[in-house]
Amino acid sequence: MDTTPNAGVVRATGQGWRSGERAMVGRSERSVATERESLPADGNLLLLAPSIGSAERRACTNLLGRHSLDITNALHVLYVESPAERYETVEAHLPHHPAETAVLTVGTGGLVEERGPAPTHTDYFVETVPDPADLTGLGMALEDCLAAWHGDGYDVGVCFDSVSVLLQYAETDRAYRFLHSLTDRLAAVGAAGHFHLDPAAHDERTVARLSSLFDNVVEVTGDHTVGP
Repeated sequence: MDTTPNAGVVRATGQGWRSGERAMVGRSERSVATERESLPADGNLLLLAPSIGSAERRACTNLLGRHSLDITNALHVLYVESPAERYETVEAHLPHHPAETAVLTVGTGGLVEERGPAPTHTDYFVETVPDPADLTGLGMALEDCLAAWHGDGYDVGVCFDSVSVLLQYAETDRAYRFLHSLTDRLAAVGAAGHFHLDPAAHDERTVARLSSLFDNVVEVTGDHTVGP
C-alpha cells in the first residue's frame, strides 16, 4: 500500500475543510447479497458486523462505492481506524479514491490513538475531534464538511465506523438523539450514509431501537452479507 506524499495534507483548522477551495430490523425481507450492486443505492444504512474481520471491511468499501467514485465525496467518521489505515483500506478494495475525502478522527487514545502519519494527498482532508464524548463538537464538524460540499453536484457517501464505540462515551438515549439528528441531516442533503454496529456488543433492545433510525439494515455473517 503506497501512501507516498503527493502534496501536503490539508487539515481543517480555522480555514475550514477546503482551505479556501472550492426503519426497523426486518422492515424488508432479507436475502444474501455479496456484490456492491445488491446493496441499497441510497439512504441511511446500519451495518451490523463483528468489529474484527475482513468481511466487514469488504461490506464497508462496497457501500462507499454505491455511486460512481468520480462524482462522489466521501466523509469518514473514525473511532477505530486511523486516517492512514482508512486510506489503505479504500486503496486496497476500491479501484480509486473518491473525488474528495474528508476524515474526522474521534478521540486521542485507546482504539483511536494515532497509528502513523495522516495520508498526504491533495484531496484528503483530516480533522480531529479530541473528546469522543463531545457530540456537539462532532456534529459541528460534520455540518462544516457537509456545508463545504453543498451545491457542488457531487454525491456524498458517509461512513461512521463505530456506533459501538460511540455508545461507550454516550448513554443510549443521547446517542439515539445524536444519530437521529445526523441521519435526518444526511437525508436532507441526499447523502448515502452507513453506520457500523457490532451487534454482539449490545443487547437486542438497543440494536432494535437504533435500527429504527435507518432506511435499511445490512448484516455481515461470516463471509456473507445479508441485506434487504
